[in-house]
Amino acid sequence: MRRLLRRDQAAGLALTIAGLISLAGFVGPARAVAAGPATITDPTGDTINRDTNEKLASPPTDIISATVDSGAQGIVLTFRTQQMADPATDPNWASPNTFVSWQVDDNGDGKVDDLIRFSADRTTPGGLASDLTHWSGPGIPAKHCDAQPAFDPAVGYSLTFSPACIGNPAAISYRVQLTYDTYPSAAKPPLAFDVAPDQGLAGPVPIFVPTAPQAAPPAAGAPAPGGAPAAPAGGATPQTAKSRAPTKPAAKPPAKPAAPASRPASSAPAATAPANPASATAARPDLAATGPRAARPLGALGGALLLLGGMTLMVPPERRRRPV
Repeated sequence: MRRLLRRDQAAGLALTIAGLISLAGFVGPARAVAAGPATITDPTGDTINRDTNEKLASPPTDIISATVDSGAQGIVLTFRTQQMADPATDPNWASPNTFVSWQVDDNGDGKVDDLIRFSADRTTPGGLASDLTHWSGPGIPAKHCDAQPAFDPAVGYSLTFSPACIGNPAAISYRVQLTYDTYPSAAKPPLAFDVAPDQGLAGPVPIFVPTAPQAAPPAAGAPAPGGAPAAPAGGATPQTAKSRAPTKPAAKPPAKPAAPASRPASSAPAATAPANPASATAARPDLAATGPRAARPLGALGGALLLLGGMTLMVPPERRRRPV
């Protein structure tokens, strides 16, 4: 009997500790992930020949890091190579075989939804060109948007674009690929190739785009836009001596025609709900909360039940019995 009592107390103590831990984890503040910039690193010396998959040493192709950032400027994708080559002056970048492609998953399903290309401008010497293609769903035509390409020896190769182009996602996953023509004058040049990360997609990376605060309404008595004074808080307007004099009632204006039951359809497409449910919630300026909301109350309830069960087992059996 004493051994059984000890087992009950030990089990009750274990359940009580588990309940306290669960309550501490689910009742406390939610974990959060800082929103950008987020950087990944890629090992050096992993460049290959795109046609043969054999190792090919090419420092201008060898990606060493990639970064995602977001803010008022939009979404910024950046990467650096072991040896930075300026696309405006490097003859290898002038080849149509040299280009970059970012592949982005913007709804968390693990599939590529956006393809963004970066290359030298073939029509304008010294310029850069880019294109963003977004697929929002099966049977929906692809959407093309502009992206701003740039190169800085200290920062790297970068692309900046509006998150609205890819459906205003709450987070993205991505990979970046670089194909580099190592010998442009050859009939069949060896094309160096590198990708970061080496497997799968990097992320998800929270995306934050701040919104401008709404203008506060003018205070009572302050001049309203257009120069007219604002009405007092009570809704009455100040009267002058002239306005207090009796005047002839104005003629009643004709009744305003009723608005039509429906208005003609606009030529602009109707807005659709974002594919990612998380993007429908507004992100905080500094943090993006993670985890489904429903898990927190359920976890707290489970912790409370564990705590109650543990405390019940710790009560001696004779006290748990009801008196006859």
